[in-house]
Amino acid sequence: MKRTIDPRVQFILLIGQSVLVLCAQIDQLYVLNIFAIFYLVYAGFFQTAIKMGLVVLLTAAIYGYVLTANQQWVIFLGFLCFLVLRFAPVITLARVLQEVPTGQLMAAMQSLKLPKNFILTLAVTLRFFPIIKMENDTIQMSARLRGLSYSQPKNWLHPLQAFEYTFVPLMMRTMKITDELTASAMTKGIDCPGQRTSVYQIRMSSKDVGILFLFILCAIGTFSFNPWGGIIK
Repeated sequence: MKRTIDPRVQFILLIGQSVLVLCAQIDQLYVLNIFAIFYLVYAGFFQTAIKMGLVVLLTAAIYGYVLTANQQWVIFLGFLCFLVLRFAPVITLARVLQEVPTGQLMAAMQSLKLPKNFILTLAVTLRFFPIIKMENDTIQMSARLRGLSYSQPKNWLHPLQAFEYTFVPLMMRTMKITDELTASAMTKGIDCPGQRTSVYQIRMSSKDVGILFLFILCAIGTFSFNPWGGIIK
């Protein structure tokens, strides 16, 4: 069962995590990834937590091997692993925030006195990528039935054809989705200049405060003490 977390807490955690990953070294990135995985477990995303845990573990193992290698292509692979470890904590927290209903998210952001344009951009962005994933799954299902999917090995010899029958429809559908999201927002009175009301009760519980306090302690501990080497000077 998924746990309800105040959207304001989720947003603060996402912003804080985004800032921390930009300043973190590789050892500190491990700690931030571990926190993100435990956050998924706390939020009730058990399957996603297992998948992210395996990805982080595999990436860390590959990165450890790269540090002992001298081949140029292996070093490039290490750079890709470093990017995964750096962005995985942010993507993980954003995954939980995606599950918040749009109305509840906008009401929570409005209570923080954030600019309206920023709130709209955030709400549309968090809804855009899940919809694109659903559309891509539909297109891939249709392409597999016709034997044109890039997931089928026989089409790897014809990449341009696979691109034409899979990615081009996705791009066309993306343009259509943008218009639909805009029309939906206008229908709901998103351009109304007055103060918006909401049916959602935005209230921060003691558990929300606890997870925020735990994140602050984790951030201070991670950047004050090296997990494998004592105090950072």
